[in-house]
Amino acid sequence: MTVMEGNECDGRLAMNDVTSDTANGTTGRRTYRLPEGFERCSKLRPVIEAKTALDRVKVIVDILYSPGGCPWDGRQTNRSLLKHLLEETYEYVDAVETGDRDNMREELGDVLLQTVFQARLCEADDADPFDIDEVADRLVDKFITRHPHVFAPDDAEAGASDDDSPQEVLTLWERMKQREKHRHSVLDGISHAQGALPRAAKVASRIEKSAHAQELFEAFDAATSDRDDNTEADVYADGILAIVRRAQSDGIDIESALRNRLREVEAAVAAREETISSDTNERTGGR
Repeated sequence: MTVMEGNECDGRLAMNDVTSDTANGTTGRRTYRLPEGFERCSKLRPVIEAKTALDRVKVIVDILYSPGGCPWDGRQTNRSLLKHLLEETYEYVDAVETGDRDNMREELGDVLLQTVFQARLCEADDADPFDIDEVADRLVDKFITRHPHVFAPDDAEAGASDDDSPQEVLTLWERMKQREKHRHSVLDGISHAQGALPRAAKVASRIEKSAHAQELFEAFDAATSDRDDNTEADVYADGILAIVRRAQSDGIDIESALRNRLREVEAAVAAREETISSDTNERTGGR
């Protein structure tokens, strides 16, 4: 998906037609310049006039989605973009876990694009429109209300404590979340669209943070215990659930651990393939 080719722009915008600060996109300490060859495209005037980098993203998405923009972008829906949202998220995860800082810049930008694009589509909905500013304000409100230990009134006796452990803070977060969303079960809100492994880990995590963790884990373990009617597939599934349960108790992110281990397995397989190919070439003389 491209923005547009320089010679396809309608109209011309000379850089000296606007003030130097606006033309260069100066925002505080960071200066933005349009890519070379696109400086005289009038469609990009809102981009160079945007006040912040995030505003530039919002503007470029709006241009692409609106009439006269990109035909592909203009046909997208919230549902059609889900695949791209997942793909970009996984690519960012790969970049983080492999320590690729340059790729992190690229992939985090792609995740940001998907977020802004989703919000732009929501804004255009006839039945229940909302924009990214509403999304951002709701996010800020959520972080405030779920951190009462941080944002206590100035005249309160005690605020956040350095003695609070991350686990205690996380438990408080979940408690506030349940109260806000009026949830009655620790399982409420767990997405069934995610893969079985992260979903199982989420179930174990929610149970662990519950005030009734011991009783709920008893139910968890009973459901995965040996039964006469268990199939071979059930036995394998129960074994995986038991591993997920133990990993959660030991503070291990099982999916992350498995991804990292798979990279080692894939590297070993790729290396062996090269060895096999090299040995074959030597025996056949490269024929």
